[in-house]
Amino acid sequence: MKSDSKNCFDKFFNPIDEVEEILFAYGLEFLRKNKDEIFLSYSGIWNNYEMSFSWIKNSNLVQINNDLSISIPEEMIIGIQRMISIVNEKIKLGYFGFSTEKSCIYFRHNVLLRGGVKFNTEQVEEFFDLIANECDKYYPAFQIYLQKQNDPVFALKSALLETVGEA
Repeated sequence: MKSDSKNCFDKFFNPIDEVEEILFAYGLEFLRKNKDEIFLSYSGIWNNYEMSFSWIKNSNLVQINNDLSISIPEEMIIGIQRMISIVNEKIKLGYFGFSTEKSCIYFRHNVLLRGGVKFNTEQVEEFFDLIANECDKYYPAFQIYLQKQNDPVFALKSALLETVGEA
């Protein structure tokens, strides 16, 4: 039987192997939990974050999650969910979510890999930078809302205040 390479998928391909090689090359500390998941901790501007790359084989999907490590009190969950919805309207790639299991905020970006498409170094760098930048950008807004118990719109406007000129 002759193989049709256009319709053949490499069963042994695992994008997490590629992510691991890239993280190792950059000297980042990470934990390979199993063959389909890798975790790393890094310092953002406002907080230490926990990022994970997970390979979901049956969907040919890599799910990149970043836990903001912000615990949400039960009485503030509805307001945070409203705020997350408002924030997600402004984001072009990826989205924030609320984990009912951990009662915390996370950022997620999904990457669909079809037809044997593989990650390259530039893609992993871009995903990492994108997620780190979005988390650093909106982290203060979530904190303002939680600490001052303000309206989500007020918290966003306060945190995303654009400065003009030089001091």
